[in-house]
Order: sequence, then C-alpha cells, then structure tokens
Amino acid sequence: MFIRLRAARPEDWTGKLSDFLVGLVFLSASVAVLLARLPDAWVEAVDGRRWIIRVALIVLLLWLNQWVGNLIRTVLPRAPYLFGRTLTVRERGRRVRLPVREIARIYVEPRPPGERDTFVVALKNGETYDLCPIAWQGAARLYARLARALPRPR
Repeated sequence: MFIRLRAARPEDWTGKLSDFLVGLVFLSASVAVLLARLPDAWVEAVDGRRWIIRVALIVLLLWLNQWVGNLIRTVLPRAPYLFGRTLTVRERGRRVRLPVREIARIYVEPRPPGERDTFVVALKNGETYDLCPIAWQGAARLYARLARALPRPR
C-alpha cells in the first residue's frame, strides 16, 4: 500500500531550517552514493557501466528526499499536512485533525492588502479552518491533493 503524505512549508525560520536539513541529508547521501563501492552483481548487470547505477541511485535519492522533506515538515508547528485521509491544521495554538470525508470544500480566501491570500477548508458542519497562505512551498500540491480527495458535486 502506498501512503500519501503532503505538507506545506511555512515561510519562517523553521521552514528554511527544514529545507537546509533536507538539503544536507541529500548532499551527504549523494556523496556516499558517488563514493561507495558497488556490488559486482550490479555492475555486471549493466555491462560494467557503473554510472548507470549511480544515476539510478541519485534519482532514488531525489524521490526519498521529497519524503524526508515532507516528514520533517510535519513536525513544524505551523505546517499543515495531509497524511492518508486526515488533514492536520494549526488552530489557536493546537493541532486539529480533520478527516477528509468531513471537508465540504476548499477555496482561496482573499485577504486585506499586506496579508497573503489563504487556502481555507470548510467542513460539512459549517466550521472553517485556515489551511495556509497560497505562496507557501508545497501549498499548491496540498491543495491539489485535497481537491482530488473531496467528493465531486453532482
């Protein structure tokens, strides 16, 4: 089973620190992939072209890097994230878990000048929660994933 995880990165020092840590992990893993001794069976499988294996491992690292980044962002205090069928948002200093099946719609709410337009989720019972500003990194992917998960109007 493939578990879906989407997170938006806040535009404060915690978001920048998470990006730095993810980049540091990727850089150190890339150096390890480039310098490591490859198993002989792998090298024989590609007729001695070691670069093919190393490129494949770097591509795998890029994919894992996205997962590590999203995993780290779930720990950030202001970051909303979607894990499976549960959306977690920050509301009045605490984390609120919202089942996706309870979300009626998601929309962009314009804000006054000086503030950023924000994604808002409206529940079936009428409650609304601010998700995050639309300019945050990962916000568009989170919105797209939520929009696909919502039931289609008939």
